[in-house]
Amino acid sequence: MRRRSKIFVVFAIVASLVGVARQAFAQSDDCMSIFYRTKDAGCLDRLVASLDRTPPGIENGAIIGFFAALFDSSPQMRRTLLDAVHSNRAAATYFIALSKAGLADEARRFASAHGLEGAISGNPTLLKDVRPVSVPLDNDLLIGAYMATGDLSYVDHILENLRDSRDGMAADAIRMGLLMGKFGGPAPGRPNIMTIAACRKYGCPRNQPSEDMMREMTIASAVWAVGSLAKNDVAIKQELDRFVRADLRLSAIYETEQNAFARYLTLVTLWSANKDSSLDEALMDYERLGAADALLKPDRLPQSPDDKK
Repeated sequence: MRRRSKIFVVFAIVASLVGVARQAFAQSDDCMSIFYRTKDAGCLDRLVASLDRTPPGIENGAIIGFFAALFDSSPQMRRTLLDAVHSNRAAATYFIALSKAGLADEARRFASAHGLEGAISGNPTLLKDVRPVSVPLDNDLLIGAYMATGDLSYVDHILENLRDSRDGMAADAIRMGLLMGKFGGPAPGRPNIMTIAACRKYGCPRNQPSEDMMREMTIASAVWAVGSLAKNDVAIKQELDRFVRADLRLSAIYETEQNAFARYLTLVTLWSANKDSSLDEALMDYERLGAADALLKPDRLPQSPDDKK
């Protein structure tokens, strides 16, 4: 029963991260991700319309970060959007975005005009001060802000969490992020055990993820998100490469994990064809967050019949 409970918690963590990350990439026909280049008014219209389709109680960090950065950087667009609020859901999103942007006086006036006085509480962390550590939603806030402005400092703030983590945590997060970026979960036909291994390694006491576990998943989702965006955004790709190369320690870890992941993909293909037990053992060790170097040993690849002669 305890094992089932832990597995359920792990799946819940993964499901929440998958849902959060997908929202960052699937808004308004993907026009959101390139808005900083196009400034497409039609994209804004579709994005605003999408707010009403978001389930109640669900906070989309990418959307909030997008509007917070847009409101802060473009007073003209801010005024246009605030003067044409079409729904209560849009008004609530704009209020949160104004608060995150540090536009406190305007947020209070907007709240008063739209009956949102009850939503005013405390001093929220401003977008400019967000530094992700153990809250995946913070990654999304900064991703949305980048999409609105093209300001690469938001991407750097996401990656700083990876750079500042200890070696093992960085390596594990890169591995998990690469796997999620490629498959959105486990490789085809393989068991979903990597996150369970992380839960055992970093802790899920009383069926709740520890601070270390949440940081691990936050970094992994950052690797996934930034890597996914880099596939279609040259600026992010160049910034990711620059950021990693600038830190010799991180560069070595990243290169090792990328090489190990390439070998893993090769072994998965071979295993899918013949279900060799030695291949399965090598794959399981990698999926359980074993040392990347073990997978890079030449003897991890099966010999061809000619080699065995």
